[in-house]
Parts: sequence; C-alpha cells; structure tokens
Amino acid sequence: MRLITYTLILTFLITMTLSGQTKTVKTGVYFDTDKFDLRGEGKQTIDNTFDTLQNVVLTKIVLTGNTDNSADSLYNLKLSDNRVEAVNTYLLTKGINQSIISTDYFGEEKPKATNETGEGKQINRRVDILIFYKTEVIPKQTIAVDTIPKQILKTDTCKSDTTIILPEGTQVVFNRCEYFEIKECVEFTETNNPQAILVNGLSLMDTSGFPIASCGMLRVTLKPGCTNRECFKVPVKVRFPVPEDKECDYCGRDANLYDITNNGLWVQTPQSKKTEVKLVKVRGQMFYQFELFCPNGWNNCDCKIKWKKVKFKTKHSSRIITLKVTNDCPATVFEFKPKARKNIAIAKIPCRKGNKTVIATIVNSKGDTLILKQQLLNDLPKRTAFSKCEKIKGETIGKWLGVFPIAKRELYRKYIIKTNLLTKQE
Repeated sequence: MRLITYTLILTFLITMTLSGQTKTVKTGVYFDTDKFDLRGEGKQTIDNTFDTLQNVVLTKIVLTGNTDNSADSLYNLKLSDNRVEAVNTYLLTKGINQSIISTDYFGEEKPKATNETGEGKQINRRVDILIFYKTEVIPKQTIAVDTIPKQILKTDTCKSDTTIILPEGTQVVFNRCEYFEIKECVEFTETNNPQAILVNGLSLMDTSGFPIASCGMLRVTLKPGCTNRECFKVPVKVRFPVPEDKECDYCGRDANLYDITNNGLWVQTPQSKKTEVKLVKVRGQMFYQFELFCPNGWNNCDCKIKWKKVKFKTKHSSRIITLKVTNDCPATVFEFKPKARKNIAIAKIPCRKGNKTVIATIVNSKGDTLILKQQLLNDLPKRTAFSKCEKIKGETIGKWLGVFPIAKRELYRKYIIKTNLLTKQE
C-alpha cells in the first residue's frame, strides 16, 4: 500500500513540472472491509498531497467512491457514498471550500483490480481524488481583504453538517464541528428489524398491553469517562427510512416518539419534552425525522396499529413461560404472558403481511424447559376457519368447509404448539 501511495505522490510531482494553465493531480485513499472511516495512512496521503499545493489556486476537486463486491450492490452503493462523505468531511477540516468539491459514488461497479484476491479487493475499497489547480499565484499586493478568492478562504465548517449512515439505513446528522469533538466517544445501537430488537432484549408493547409498530429504534451513547458532555450543543437530527413497500408504510403521519419504562414497556413521550416526528425527503427517499437533544437512552419512533386476538395453546400438562411473535412488515416484536390456564397465551397481533415468527419457552410436566425456536407462524398447526383477518385474494389452504374452499390468510385465530416442535434446553 505504501508503494501505491508513493507512486501517486511521485505522479503528482511530475505533473507539477508541466506547463499549462490548468493542471491536475490524482491520488486516492483506501478503506478497511465494510468501513467508511478514514485510516491514518489515508489522512496522511491527503495531507502530503495538499502540502504540495500551498502556492497554487485550487479550482475543482472530484471525489469518487468505490467498494469491492463483498456485499450486495445496493449496500455497496451506500457504503461508497459514506466513504466519499468521510473524505469530503476531512477536506473541509483542512479549509477546502465546499463549493469546489464535487462527489460521486459507484459502489462495486468500477473496480480497478480483480475482486478474486484480498489485494485486489483492498485496491477497490477506495475513494479517488482528482484535483484541478492553476499554478499562477495572484500577486500579494493586489489582494484586498474583501476580494480574496473563495478557494483560498478557510471554510466555516461549524455551519455545516456531517451525516452518519448506519448499516440498516438510519441517518444521524451532527453539526460537523461537534461531531469531530465527540466522534471517539459516541456509539450507536440501531434496531430496525425484529432480529435486532430481540438481540437487544426489547419488545414493542405499550403500558396498556397493546402492540405498537416501530418506525425505527436507536440508542446514541456517549462512552463513560470519554467526555463530560451530557447533551448536544446542537440538536442531532435522527432519520429512520420509510419502507418502500406501501403496505409496510404503517405509520404515515401518525408516528410519535416513545420512552421505555422500567418494566420494558413503552409510553408515549410526554408533551413537555416531545420533539415532533416529521416526514422528510432526502435524495429522493422518505424518512421519519426528529431532533435528539441528549444521548444515552432509547429513541423509539412508533405508532399504534389495529390488531386481532390470537390464541396459542400447548399440552394441558405443560405451561407457557414466555411467548414472542415477530413480524418484519412492519418491524414488530410482541411479548405475551400466559393467562390463568398456564398452557394458553392470548396474543394481540396485527393483520399485516410479512414474515411472522413465534418464539416460546415452555415447561412440561416433568419440569423440563422446552424451547420453540423461531418458527414461521403459519407453519404451526392452526384453526383455519372463521379468521377475522382479510382473505388473501385468490389463495386457499387446500381445505374445504363443506363445498367452500377455505381462503388463505395472513393470521389465524388459534395456533397449537406441539411437542415435536420443541427442543429441550440444555
């Protein structure tokens, strides 16, 4: 990698000796796998290049982001955009005017080397930097304070923003100066899908026991002992992407913020400290946006949804300890407790399309703890007649009620958890 860096700088020095009005130099910085933060050697490459440009006039800088092919193309496109933003941000800290910087990103579409080897992938994980400049220096005596060319003025970066894009699409927009002050101290925990919600030990039930659907969940944490700051100097904008599937756009303009209680349930954020959730469009994509004033707590964008009661039943001699139902459209995790009859749990679940799964812990008559691992809900034995949810048009389950075929539905009224589906907890 050092050889690549030295070669690029040598190319630049040769270019500097050529005559002409406008000249160019090209360099590049490289990134770790699935990362978009600048490495030390990348910053050094930029510093070394611009140190040789002290006595020229910069006219244009073009940044182009690229990745290897290690992930899917859409993810790589976002990753290359993030890499360009990282370089752009670093250039602004060096006093480069944003007006002369243009950016583009191509994901995995424009590799310089083969993606079949580790070395080739490293070369492809890059941002190319193309610098246009003029060698003529304006005589000092002709420069008045109010006529200094824009390109040699220091940029007031504290009036600009830095956008952090997390893996599941959440955007966190900081004041640029404040972010560089705390970037080593700040951590993000993003939970925009059922699996992430489960991993973080969360569910989506309000204090009345009703299910709510998540537009997005985020915890911003400042590491203890890293900074004395308790709140942000400039409010941080948080943006959760709106699902592109219209049937999953469940909250619309009804989204609100919720606070978590000590028992893990959610309550709507009090009006006294409420920040409005807005629908905004950024680069053609819709987001739920709100302002975050202080970190170190869960920020949950939710709305209430219509639901139906569903019964889960296991053997009479067994008892249900816990039962959770997840759905990815919208992102939900509902947790239910058993009723007086310990082998029955009543769940409130929305009649929405999506991949619904059920997870349960059951104790049998011998005292053994049995686990139902994430099982597709409609793969469980079920009562198929008289469900209150709408029929799926044109689909049946292959059974008949008299002379009438039974329509297929997203959700049924009763499910049976049979012993053969359970595994013993070791």
